[in-house]
Amino acid sequence: MNESLLTEYNVVAVSFEKDDMAYAGLARLKQLDADALIELRSAAVVEREPDGHVTVKDTTGKEEWEATAGGGIIGLLVGILGGPLGVLIGGATGVLVGSLFDLEDEDDTESVLSAFAAKVRPRHNVLLAEMREPSDHEVVDGVMASRSGSVLRSHVADVEAEIAATEKAQREARKKARKELRHEREAKQKADVEAKVAELKAKLPNHRGNVPAGTTS
Repeated sequence: MNESLLTEYNVVAVSFEKDDMAYAGLARLKQLDADALIELRSAAVVEREPDGHVTVKDTTGKEEWEATAGGGIIGLLVGILGGPLGVLIGGATGVLVGSLFDLEDEDDTESVLSAFAAKVRPRHNVLLAEMREPSDHEVVDGVMASRSGSVLRSHVADVEAEIAATEKAQREARKKARKELRHEREAKQKADVEAKVAELKAKLPNHRGNVPAGTTS
């Protein structure tokens, strides 16, 4: 295929009726890349554990993306979906905390990460991939449909934007948590010091209530 026809830069998540089809789907994406029908940047077969964390079971990618598990955007996506926030957005509500994003009308806006988190279900293999592909999506969708695969797709730019917002929110949450812990520690230390001082004062001979006869306080 003429490379000029690969006009969309997308991230896809594909779930299958049979888990072993995720590996077959990964193999077919590699073949489509070899045939120049798509440009596969990186891909991974992942599974969400019962505790919410995401395990990477197989990966592929261009050499420059192989430094991280899953590579590039896929590696970041796995990190987000497998972290504490990923557990939250993949839960029963399936929505992101509103404060993560500066949205003019949250009611009319769907979260990309929430959709991906819901796709990565516990105890099921899911194929995640970052690629350039034709705008009609027929090449990838046709291959996945032949293996009973259900495709969720989003533009890379949208995924990157939400990952960036999520990372910022996590940093702010960690900063706030550290600040609160520091205040609690300082308050406890102050209380401990005051209690110790009061204890020592009570033991002093000239402390009020323990003043020897014939003396003044």
